[in-house]
Amino acid sequence: MATKSQQKRKELREKRMQAEQAAQSADKRQNLAKILGIAAFLVVVGVVVAVVAISSGGGGDEPKGSGDIDKLLAGIPQNGTTLGEANSKVTLYEFGDLQCPICEQYSEDATPDIINNIVRPGKAKWNFKQWAILGPDSTLAAKAALAAAEQNRYWEFIENFYANQGIENSGYVTDDFLTEIANDAGVPDIDKWNADRESAAIAKQVEQTDAQASSLGFSGTPSFGVQVGNGDIEPVQTTSSTAAAGEIAKAIEKAQSGN
Repeated sequence: MATKSQQKRKELREKRMQAEQAAQSADKRQNLAKILGIAAFLVVVGVVVAVVAISSGGGGDEPKGSGDIDKLLAGIPQNGTTLGEANSKVTLYEFGDLQCPICEQYSEDATPDIINNIVRPGKAKWNFKQWAILGPDSTLAAKAALAAAEQNRYWEFIENFYANQGIENSGYVTDDFLTEIANDAGVPDIDKWNADRESAAIAKQVEQTDAQASSLGFSGTPSFGVQVGNGDIEPVQTTSSTAAAGEIAKAIEKAQSGN
């Protein structure tokens, strides 16, 4: 049975997802902040903020869910931003923003199936691209995640962030919040992590991902693509978070067959 806080979190996520979907009509999600300025959305935001204030959500709680995350990822090799066997011929790419509520929903509904049915059996390795398109807080989160990748705790960081995701650009992505996520993700050297997330190399990764997503024609998060060997990345259309794992599995099979 869901707890009261879980129910409020579900309601919050649904409201945020509705707003996110309304913004998908924009050519670039960089303009989301302006789109969210329309009167109808401000009404929704007012309701959401009230719910969050009552429930003390939006990053104010201690990070949670690390036990389930560790169990999900147990025994699967990580190499930087890639999860899965290095010799797998197929790479699944996800372009996501850690502040994106739809990405969080995909994480909740699709990630376990993708990991257990695609990555763990070696059908594909999974590379998560930090496409920071919701503003400066997304860039901070992206750099922090990529710094965790330098110590092979990238996927733990991503999933712990999603488990504690607040309202985008509400100010919850602070240094203290990110440090708690890093600690809960098991990043072993926090001093190194702090230095890495300020590095020029990681800033360049974020910039390159933005350019790559644009070249692939992606317009929103999450976006997926499949690559066989050194071939081109072929975009994968997903219809919903609950259908995504099956749709991705079919896309991988199709790519492997060459059809």
